[in-house]
Amino acid sequence: MRVPTLELEAQLIERTVERRNRIISEAEERARRIIQAAERECERIRAESDRQVLNIISSELRAIRDRIVGRAIIEGRKMVMLAREEMISKVRTEVEKRLLEIAQGKTGDIDYGKVLLRLIEEAASAIGGEEFIIAANKRDLEYLKSNIGYVEATLQASLGKVKLELEDEPIDSVGGVIVRNRDGTKIYNNTLEGRLRKAWSKMEAEVAKRLGLI
Repeated sequence: MRVPTLELEAQLIERTVERRNRIISEAEERARRIIQAAERECERIRAESDRQVLNIISSELRAIRDRIVGRAIIEGRKMVMLAREEMISKVRTEVEKRLLEIAQGKTGDIDYGKVLLRLIEEAASAIGGEEFIIAANKRDLEYLKSNIGYVEATLQASLGKVKLELEDEPIDSVGGVIVRNRDGTKIYNNTLEGRLRKAWSKMEAEVAKRLGLI
């Protein structure tokens, strides 16, 4: 009876070992799956964190870029405006210089006497009537005094009967005239700088366009 008992015990031990090994194997497999799942979750969390960080960085970089670009655009516009104003100022200075040279008879291509006559004719025509009082700078007054008969005759040819009178006191002007009627109710500023002021607002945009500033 002893041998069967030993065999039974051996079988029992063997089954116990097999069960233990199976339990260990199953436990190891579960542990492996748990570890793999944990690693996948860690990777997912890490990737999500990286995306969030990148999104934050990207957002910040976009904001920084937008601020830099915005400032650059503003500075660029300021520079364009300053350049525009500087160039237009230079053009106006040159125009004023040219007008002064014309008024002083320093240009051979323009007869200032004819220019002055046209300015008087334009003013007289705009005012209407027959009697006109003319104000001008000292140089132009002297010219008109010396040529008053010729000026009146020329105006009469285009305007009809005309009587001109010159102011005694000269005005501060580059050139041209200020004409008024006898009672002073109508005044026409036809000085060179007056005409420039009236024309400049229209000329300014054209000058800027020609200079490539708009």
